[in-house]
Amino acid sequence: MQSLFNSAPARRRYLPRMHRLLHTPRRAQRARDPQISEHALLLPGLPPGLSGLRLVQLSDIHHGLYVPLAEVARCVDLANALRPDLIVVTGDFVTQSAQFIPPVAAMMGRLRAPLGIFAVLGNHDFRAGAETLTTALRTQRVHVLRNAHEYIETPRGRIKIVGIDDSRQRPDLRRAMGAAEPGQFTLLLAHNPVALEEAAAAGVDFVLSGHTHGGQIKFQFADAFYSRFAPAGFLSRGKTRMYVSRGTGRVIVPLRFGAPPELAVFTLYARGNGGR
Repeated sequence: MQSLFNSAPARRRYLPRMHRLLHTPRRAQRARDPQISEHALLLPGLPPGLSGLRLVQLSDIHHGLYVPLAEVARCVDLANALRPDLIVVTGDFVTQSAQFIPPVAAMMGRLRAPLGIFAVLGNHDFRAGAETLTTALRTQRVHVLRNAHEYIETPRGRIKIVGIDDSRQRPDLRRAMGAAEPGQFTLLLAHNPVALEEAAAAGVDFVLSGHTHGGQIKFQFADAFYSRFAPAGFLSRGKTRMYVSRGTGRVIVPLRFGAPPELAVFTLYARGNGGR
């Protein structure tokens, strides 16, 4: 019997189909990759010497039944490839089972940024085991801020980075901020964006949050609903700016629609140096 591939027309028909079949895993991986959203942001309180600082935010990883470790590894690789000065993770490393804590913590240990890796916990992290996760992350040299702050000291200027526990777990911004420091640039990590009002009252310059997934399954005809109950993107109160990431993971159902996963990248500028 003559082979189907002996004729040029047959090869033209069947070889592309075989190629698609053989490369489906690679295509599927690209389809799951988070969108890289890049933002140039003007923050007048930023020390001029730090203008141009590059920051990457990961959020809502949700390693578990719906988000395998290979997918988390891909997000880590993408974050590192962006060559940030600073990386922050705004909670929900896992969904609810403690068995996923050791592998996701080890994966966070692969993140690389010269100014460090900082994180807060989300509501799902408390269900899985906040203390266990905190210890596991700190073992990987991730700075976990539990109603606390640290300073990033550089020859070009200083950043006060503050982190609070999830909104359902007695967050204490006053304790986290410590003594008032007029003129000190402050970055707040808060898993839930409900922290915006209190952050503005405290004079925080920039807040990074997650939690909402941007709705995860979002229908365009209901934009007003999502804007109120599952916001994503930039928000502001007074002089305080906030960015709510859609995150990278999935919860409740194993899919996203209309709210794609996201890695957010910010280039921060001081007054007079550009940015939005």
